[in-house]
Amino acid sequence: MVLIHTEMYGSRKGTFFCSSEHNGEAVKGIRVSTNGLGIILNIQLQLGDFWDAVQGIPGGTSQELILGPNEYITEIHGTFLLNLKYLIVCTSRPRCASFGKRVGWEFSAFSKEEGEVLKGICGVRGVFGIRGISFKWAAGEGSPLFSNASWYGNKDGQEYELMSDSSAL
Repeated sequence: MVLIHTEMYGSRKGTFFCSSEHNGEAVKGIRVSTNGLGIILNIQLQLGDFWDAVQGIPGGTSQELILGPNEYITEIHGTFLLNLKYLIVCTSRPRCASFGKRVGWEFSAFSKEEGEVLKGICGVRGVFGIRGISFKWAAGEGSPLFSNASWYGNKDGQEYELMSDSSAL
């Protein structure tokens, strides 16, 4: 299995981390903790039935998105300043959940090939939280060919709006 690492969004300065690759399973849930300033302190992934180690620094208030059967994470959008501030996680269902506060430089990440889904994350943590993040994409068993979830940002010169499902939290 070949995992594709997308570019690092945010800073590369700090302590590097990567989620495990638990039997090559797709991400089935994500838990994100933020502080009162909206800084993302840590992220934890559910890989199959297994919750991976918490990546980042301890503390904060947690929110999570648990995926249903045959649902996969197909794209992630967010913002960063000195730290990761905001994430929007979109799935094949389609639905999206947001974490943190939307402020700073925007980024969008999705697989380079149809049928690929999120398999893990890598990043950099600093004293005040997660400073940079990248995403590991690979083909998923029974994964959708492509997500038709809406998103915000700029893709191929076109502006898009977020389709949010706050009930997913």
